[in-house]
Amino acid sequence: MKKRRASTSAGEGERWSSQLRLTMFVVLMGAVMLNLDSSIVHVALRSLATGLRMPLGTAQWIVTVYLLAFAAAVPTSSWSTQRFGPERVHATALGVFTAATALCGLTDAPWQLVAIRAVQGAGGGLISSVSRIMLVTAAGPQRLPRALAALGIPLMVVSVVGPLMGGGLLKCLGWRSIFFLDVPVGVLATLLSCRLVEPRPSRPKPSLDVVGLLLVSPGLAGVVYALSDASRVSGLGSPDVVVPLCAGSALLAAFVVWSLRGSSPLLDLRLYRNVVFRAAAQSTLATGAVVFGGAILLPLYLQSVRGDDTWRTGLLVAPQGLGTAAALWLSARLFERIGSASVLVGSGAVLLATLPFAFLTTTTPYWWLITATMLRGACVGLALYPAMTAAYRTLPPAHIGQASTQFNTLEHIGGSLGTAAPVLLMSRLSHAHSHAPVSRAHAVDVAYWALIAVSVCGLVPASALVAAQRRGQRPDPG
Repeated sequence: MKKRRASTSAGEGERWSSQLRLTMFVVLMGAVMLNLDSSIVHVALRSLATGLRMPLGTAQWIVTVYLLAFAAAVPTSSWSTQRFGPERVHATALGVFTAATALCGLTDAPWQLVAIRAVQGAGGGLISSVSRIMLVTAAGPQRLPRALAALGIPLMVVSVVGPLMGGGLLKCLGWRSIFFLDVPVGVLATLLSCRLVEPRPSRPKPSLDVVGLLLVSPGLAGVVYALSDASRVSGLGSPDVVVPLCAGSALLAAFVVWSLRGSSPLLDLRLYRNVVFRAAAQSTLATGAVVFGGAILLPLYLQSVRGDDTWRTGLLVAPQGLGTAAALWLSARLFERIGSASVLVGSGAVLLATLPFAFLTTTTPYWWLITATMLRGACVGLALYPAMTAAYRTLPPAHIGQASTQFNTLEHIGGSLGTAAPVLLMSRLSHAHSHAPVSRAHAVDVAYWALIAVSVCGLVPASALVAAQRRGQRPDPG
């Protein structure tokens, strides 16, 4: 018994070696860069439009083109890591993102900024996906919950502080400063990431599935564009939404057919034969929609119903990030104690914590709103990572890259759905009745009810995941 405990302790110490800590630190800095960029640029659009003398509608492309390039780059991450190694791809993507960020702050023309943002988005997509592959590989399945929690806590703090820092920089130093903020972090992250790169042993290098790439990347970009544009146009019937949505969906359908027939597809959809992976993927999609949907609805409520400015909105939304950060470590401990059942606990907690927001009014007390926001943030912390962790534990190491890429893709699609659908529903209801605060509050409530319906649907795959792991079903993913 003593030998067994000693062995276990030694194994845990090895998993938290200096190499793992360096990997986690590099991954954290890359994630901080992406988080700062997205959180600050979204609140700085009006300042960017003014500084570059362009219409606000054109300025929206600064965000849209980034999202499209991000979505298009994610599917290539599994192939690129197999071909060049995850550390090398990650270091290169960090360098590209950092250089593009610096150029964003130096540009003088709107079209230049939009073009550079596309390059930045491609680098961000690879950083997001490849960093997860690195973390899962370095931490191993046993330490993964605590590793994810250790990274998630500072990221949630950054998500709270980022918009406030961005507002201060915009006020004091102008729009260029929001891009230069990321550059020192990016330079340090790139240099440290290069230390992780090791000579790769000679092995067969996979060929790129060109047909699959030409189908899935524009397909995802089309769907993400349609969803992101839906809330800004007259509705789902607009050609600006229908055309890219139909075209993107058709390309993705063709990609599914191609991938199931191909021998080395860009994304191996045969992983869905694994019942645990399939349930975790569905749960991830639903969780992404509910989390991102709630994150966009609350600021809309505060600004369009209560008339709060950007600074006050940031302060009122901050408790959600703090609640999430506080609950992430508990989520890791809970997964270690009850396993995949924590997926169901997290999904149910988010459902219950979203219910109070379906009853918002024009006079909801701020103290009540802050309490409910922090509670919902804590429940989000419980739900973020357990499904993915459960799936990683059922897959052989050779499939980790594919799984990470597909989880990242599903999170992106779920986030786009969760952001677009409630906002579109809210805007349609507001226009159908009146622009009065009471009508807008009612529209927000209906949008939250839509998220609650998605939460209820998310309980189904969460329950299936728990049942599958209890039965010990682990079919060969092919």
